[in-house]
Amino acid sequence: MLNLGAMEREFDAIIAGLGPAGAAAALELCRAGARVLVLDGSAGRGKPCGGCLSARGLEALAWLEPPAWLRAYPVRRLWIGYPGRPAAAHTSSRPGAYLVERGRLDQWLARQARGAGVTVVESRARGVARQGDIWRMEADGGPWRARWLLDAGGARSLVSRRLGLEGGGWRFAALVREIPLPERLRPALSEAAFLELGGVAGGYGWAFDRGGVLNLGIAGLLGRDQGGTGGLRRRWEAFTRRLGLSGVGAPRGALIPCPHRRRIRVCGEGWAALGDAAGLADPVLGEGIAQAVVSGRLAAQAVLAGDLGLYQRAVEDTLLRDHCHSRLLARLIYRVPQVFHALARRRPGGVELGFNWLRGEMAPGDIWLCLLRGLTGLSPLLDSYPASYYSSPLVPRPNRRG
Repeated sequence: MLNLGAMEREFDAIIAGLGPAGAAAALELCRAGARVLVLDGSAGRGKPCGGCLSARGLEALAWLEPPAWLRAYPVRRLWIGYPGRPAAAHTSSRPGAYLVERGRLDQWLARQARGAGVTVVESRARGVARQGDIWRMEADGGPWRARWLLDAGGARSLVSRRLGLEGGGWRFAALVREIPLPERLRPALSEAAFLELGGVAGGYGWAFDRGGVLNLGIAGLLGRDQGGTGGLRRRWEAFTRRLGLSGVGAPRGALIPCPHRRRIRVCGEGWAALGDAAGLADPVLGEGIAQAVVSGRLAAQAVLAGDLGLYQRAVEDTLLRDHCHSRLLARLIYRVPQVFHALARRRPGGVELGFNWLRGEMAPGDIWLCLLRGLTGLSPLLDSYPASYYSSPLVPRPNRRG
């Protein structure tokens, strides 16, 4: 237990939140010699999450030498479903993603941060104010002061609200539940992921087997008609019935913010928003772990350089540019899900493109040409650098196309 009464209350940087974004930023700063305080108000509550980490996303964690258990549950087969129609299945030669327990991942990242010397106070931020060039944060043991303030507190964080951040305007409302895996689903979901299109307006449903734990969820874009009041919950119940499940219990809700345009504001004078606080999740599947880690490192490097404008430019040149292409793809898929389901059944090469995308073998600007070539039976043009998609902001890729 920290002795708050004896602690220094001035730091180089204060980070609100100890999820993937906050932990990555804290580690990058602390390893460079900065004095870092993290306010962790999670109180051990795990975030509702599908826990699907793409292979390209796992590459974003390589600098931390991730433990072997992150690769324990690979996804080599993908089922694409549509209500009332047979599912399409495709097996790839190599995993496109890995199923991880989000709480365990967060705890591992938090241990890495503490082990590096990051000061962690288990308290939510209760207030934030700017006093000259210094930020003042109200929390247990405070007030705490620092020159730099990094918000990694998620989509509804106090800091983002106080700073007036717009975050990602492309938002998924999600419902998630984990239950023991029924034996009858084990063969179909072994090293596999099931995605259902068309059951949710502007989104999808999923079912993953993570070592005998069935992770179920649906996600739909806010603003789409889900059937009136309580519509998303009714769509959840219909989805579980289609899977032959009953009595699965009440799901937990989550908000997944994605960028709604090519440029969004992610920083200002002495502050920056990271991960979900900035609205940087992927617009197709809502994946956010890798983006959080990358944004945390980019923000930390800008802090060390003394110029958060470098962070704004780096995010625009990488994640936001990448997500511009992903957002266009998401619009196509979720507006005509029956078409994409039919294509998956008739053109397995199109599903393999999904694996190429998850592995980061496809540069964002090449999505459209690769899709056209795959659907016409031609080999797609793949990036020769593995996992170039999310690691590209931090690793030079001379042949990478935007």
